[in-house]
Amino acid sequence: MAIDRAPINTRIWSDGMHARFKQGIVSRIVAMITLFIYTGWMHILLALMVLAICRRTWAIIALISLYATLLLPPKPVLWGPFCRSKVFKTWREYFSFSYLFEKVLDPSKKYIFAEFPHGVFPMGPLLGATECQAMFPGFHIYGLAANVVFSVPFWRHFIAWLGSVPATTPHFKRVLKRGSVAVIVGGIAEMYMQDDRKEQIMLRDRKGFVRVAVEEGVDGGIVPVYHFGNSRVLDFGPQALSSLSRSMRAALGFLHGTWYLPLPRPRPIFMVVGQPIPVPRVPRDDPKYEEVINEVHKHVCDALQKLYDNHKTEYGWADRPLVIN
Repeated sequence: MAIDRAPINTRIWSDGMHARFKQGIVSRIVAMITLFIYTGWMHILLALMVLAICRRTWAIIALISLYATLLLPPKPVLWGPFCRSKVFKTWREYFSFSYLFEKVLDPSKKYIFAEFPHGVFPMGPLLGATECQAMFPGFHIYGLAANVVFSVPFWRHFIAWLGSVPATTPHFKRVLKRGSVAVIVGGIAEMYMQDDRKEQIMLRDRKGFVRVAVEEGVDGGIVPVYHFGNSRVLDFGPQALSSLSRSMRAALGFLHGTWYLPLPRPRPIFMVVGQPIPVPRVPRDDPKYEEVINEVHKHVCDALQKLYDNHKTEYGWADRPLVIN
């Protein structure tokens, strides 16, 4: 039975906010401190390593303690109390997080949510994950995250508690048997695609998620999702490291936002959940397998472009086009 608690084609602000909502001072301070720690975590680890090399005892102890946590298995638990944390509420207020559904989704079905953009940092998908239980009542939605993230202490368990697993095909298929799965398709490559005049995403040659959908026969289909504003909260560079980063499947460079610190700018983030794209089940050895993959992939590209064009004006981006690479 479909759950229709969220009005269709109506923008909803999370946590009782509204279009003119102003975040309180205490909430803003908490959000800025905790966001700085989370988004700037790699910078903090690097600083600790430098201090450890300089033989600062406390830094050595801190690093050993942090990396010891990697021995603990990161099981995707979809931990409700963690998602409902008041800290995450301050984050959603910081970004004036809002969302819109183009169609009622059925919790008895499984979907693959194809999310865009990754941007410098997938803040929109992260906010969506923290609000998932409110937006998608009755659903079990897992996520995929870059493998390298699971080698980073703190981040490793943080994303696991939000229900994420490493972005490999075996993990993808395994969690898909448990429920729906959210995939940030563009990945690390999009970190170097920031532009002041247009949105840029990677999708034309990204068909892995379509292959999994077709092979597994996802009955709900593929749902395009766009996070307006996500690409503008942080900057990243230098561009010269983009090719090396993609080959290593790791982000090499420095991110910066407010005050040139690894602190996101408080830009509104608007999550639009599109209409499901039907996916037929076709085995890999079927002669028409590749034809079906290409057809479904084209439908995803077209649907995402249409979704963006239909809602960009509402966000205030009437003159900011989407370029699908």
